[in-house]
Amino acid sequence: MVRYALKEQLRKEQSKRIKIFILLLVSTLIALLYSFLFGNMGYVKYRELKRNEERLLTEINQIAQNNNSLKQEIDLLKKDQVYLEKYAREKFGLVKPGEMIFQFKNDEK
Repeated sequence: MVRYALKEQLRKEQSKRIKIFILLLVSTLIALLYSFLFGNMGYVKYRELKRNEERLLTEINQIAQNNNSLKQEIDLLKKDQVYLEKYAREKFGLVKPGEMIFQFKNDEK
C-alpha cells in the first residue's frame, strides 16, 4: 500500500511539474509574441517606420524635382537673354524705353 501511495504521489508531482513547465512555456511564448508585435522594435513599429520612410522618400523626390527645375530656370536666366527679358517683363512688369503697355480690363464676373 505504501508503494502505491508513493507511486501515486510521484505521478502527481510529475504531473504538477509538467503543468508548471507548460504554463511557463506558454507564458514565455506569449511574452515573446507580444514583444515581437508591439514592443519598442516590434513589427507594428517597423511598419509605421516603413510607411514614414516611404512618405519621406516621396517628399525628397518631389523636392529634388523642384530643385532641378529651379536650377534649369537659373541656368536659363544666366545664359538666355530672351528668356531673361521675358521673365523680367512678366514678373516685374519692366518695359524697354519707348515701349507702351496696353492693359485690357476683363468685365466678366
